[in-house]
Amino acid sequence: MAIQAEPNKKGIISLVAIVLLMILVTALSNPIYEALSGKGDGVTYTAAYPGYGGDVIITLTIEDERVSELNALGNFETPAIGQKAIEQYNATVFSELSDAYIDEVSTHLDAVSGATITSGAVAAGFQEVVEQAQTALSLSLRER
Repeated sequence: MAIQAEPNKKGIISLVAIVLLMILVTALSNPIYEALSGKGDGVTYTAAYPGYGGDVIITLTIEDERVSELNALGNFETPAIGQKAIEQYNATVFSELSDAYIDEVSTHLDAVSGATITSGAVAAGFQEVVEQAQTALSLSLRER
């Protein structure tokens, strides 16, 4: 006849607690590092200004003090003029700023010929989001 040992309840509870603690530490270590180091998920700034047919929305995402995404959207602008100007900003100026340090970005944009109102909305929104991001970075650097 074989002798069976009864499991120690305290040992099993301790083992389960250790495993749960290891899972928790592993799951939280990256977000905690990112929060303490100021790295990780980007911060997005948004501005909307009236264009010719509706609001033109500019979004700027900053990650690790660099531009990770910059985009203009104006679905209600005139397709052949305003929307074409927005596409031009996205394809040229905004794509060239990808990965640029936000504190080095100038807020000046040239207007697209023939799309004065849309260009003004894009320029105003761009200036606002860049200034928001630069201000936030400046405050963050002072706190460090």
